[in-house]
This record gives sequence, structure tokens and C-alpha cells, in this order.
Amino acid sequence: MLDKFKIACLIVEEDRPGHILKHHVTIEEVSETISKDYVYIQAKRGRWQLIGKTEKNRFLTIILGKRSVKNTYGLVTARPASRKERSFYKEFTFQIAGEENKNEKKQDKN
Repeated sequence: MLDKFKIACLIVEEDRPGHILKHHVTIEEVSETISKDYVYIQAKRGRWQLIGKTEKNRFLTIILGKRSVKNTYGLVTARPASRKERSFYKEFTFQIAGEENKNEKKQDKN
């Protein structure tokens, strides 16, 4: 996961599993995605948009709303990521991987 955005607790209201199932997404896939690497951006209405992959490498976009307890979020919705969102994820993670490789090479030289 990336800096400054930690999900310690995900609250799933009772209607959310049925809602995201309309998008052909399961709660298990949401859990898999937020437990791995993802990218995130501020979304509308103070929400957060996460883009990541499931164990089966399926790209998902997950919308979360901040709750009053630190690092606690409520699931708003989840759906398959659009082509643009997948591209954003790939580009961002590629840049991060490139930076990590540069840092590793610098450490190896020292």
C-alpha cells in the first residue's frame, strides 16, 4: 500500500454486497484489492477512489468514504476499473517501481 492512506477498518453496510454485485464485484475481491498495492486519489464529496488488482489480477475501482475513527472507511461502491483507470494504475506503479530500483542501485553502490 502507499504512504499516507491506511485502511485499518473497512465498514461494509448491509446493502453494499448486493450493490457491488450489480457491478459483478464481491466483498472478497474488495478485501483482496485493499490488502495489496493500490493507487488512490481524492474523489468527489470527500471520498477516496482506490484502483488496484485482485488475486486474479482483475482491476477494480473502489470508492470509500472516511468515517470519524482514524483509518476507518465505509465502502460506497466497487466496480471493474475503466481502461483509463487501469492505465493510471499501471503508469503510477511503474513509476514507483522505477524509483525503488534507482534507490536499490544507489544502495548497492555504497
